[in-house]
Amino acid sequence: MPTPICSVDIYDEQEFIHSLAQLIAKNLYVTTWIFKIDDEFNGRGHAYLNVDQIKPLQQLKKKQLDPNLDLVEQIKPILAKYLPKKAIVSMPSLFKSWAEYMASFCRVGGIIEAAPTCMSHQMASPSIAFLIEPDGQVEVVGSMDRFTARAYVNAGCFFPQ
Repeated sequence: MPTPICSVDIYDEQEFIHSLAQLIAKNLYVTTWIFKIDDEFNGRGHAYLNVDQIKPLQQLKKKQLDPNLDLVEQIKPILAKYLPKKAIVSMPSLFKSWAEYMASFCRVGGIIEAAPTCMSHQMASPSIAFLIEPDGQVEVVGSMDRFTARAYVNAGCFFPQ
């Protein structure tokens, strides 16, 4: 099973920037990074960043540098400068600014993870609901595929008839 490309249990803005810089340096092929606040649901605590929208990061990616500590240190100030301008909060009605989002993220903790590298029209999110009885028996209750209204925000589910 492949190792997930993520960083978990982040509670500090500097730790957030350092973790994201490490992830970017080690995974230059990933274009979009998703941020998730731990205690939110239905995509309410999601935000994302497309690194291809940040010119200095594009230039670093073109250089094909080794993912070492020096590269991480080069990426950190770029992120500190561009995150507030380029990160997109999925629910701007809850978080009016990047600073407000980041404050909530750091207060309860969160994760950073790589977005799928396939096109959104190629992506599906099949889910299975099941019940595990106390005696260990498992019963499938249903299955569905979810759809989104905005990027990374669940809008509903399609259920088979």
